[in-house]
Amino acid sequence: MNSPLFSICLTLAVYSLCVKLQEKLRSPLLNPLLISSITIIFILLFFKIPYESFKVGGDFVTLLIAPATVSLAIPLYKNKEQLLKHKKVIIISIITGVIAHAISIGALSLLLNLDSNIIASLVPKSVTTAIAQDVSANIGGIPIITICVVIVTGILGSALSPILVKVFKLDNDISIGLALGTSAHAVGTSKAIETNDIQGTMASLALIFTGILTVITAPLTFKLIELLMK
Repeated sequence: MNSPLFSICLTLAVYSLCVKLQEKLRSPLLNPLLISSITIIFILLFFKIPYESFKVGGDFVTLLIAPATVSLAIPLYKNKEQLLKHKKVIIISIITGVIAHAISIGALSLLLNLDSNIIASLVPKSVTTAIAQDVSANIGGIPIITICVVIVTGILGSALSPILVKVFKLDNDISIGLALGTSAHAVGTSKAIETNDIQGTMASLALIFTGILTVITAPLTFKLIELLMK
C-alpha cells in the first residue's frame, strides 16, 4: 500500500472508469474528476488506507500539473490569428472575470464574516492549482484549503457549463471558451478542449492570463477585502 505504483494505478483506473461512465450516461453532472475523487475517498476509508500512504503516489500525479499547464501554449500558437482578431473581446472578458472573482470573494467574506486566513485562501480560487497554492501562501492563506476550493470551483464550472450554455442559449465558441478558462481554470479548459479547437484556445488563453492577473492583483484584492471587513 505504501508503493507509489498502487496510488498511481488506483487513480488512473478509477478516473478511466469514471470517464467511461460519463461517456455512456452523457450527464454533465457526472464529472470524472468529481466522481473519481469521491470514489477514491470511499476506497481509502473502506479499506482503512492512510492518506499518507496514498499520497506517496499521488505526489507523482500532482507533479504533472505544471507541465500540463505549460502545454496549453500549443493551441494558442496554432490559433494565434484568432487571438489577434478578437484581442479586444479577450482582454475585456478576462479583466471582467478577474474583477467578478474579487467581488464575489468580497461579498462572500462579508456575508459569512470570514477570518483573514480563509479570505486569503479563497482569493486565488479561480486559477489553476500550480499558481493558486503559491499565491495563497504568499498572502497568508492556507494552501490545502485553497487547493480544495480550486478543485471544487473547477469541477462545478465544468459540470454546470453545458447546462448554462443551454439555458442562456449560447452558441459563440469564443465566449464559451473565455468563460470556462476564466472561471473554471484547468478543469474548464480541458472541457473546452474536448468541445472544439476554438473553445480550447480561448479557454487556454483565459486560464493563463487570469493566472497572471491574479498573481499581480491578489495582494491588493486581499487588502481591500480586509479593509471592508473592519
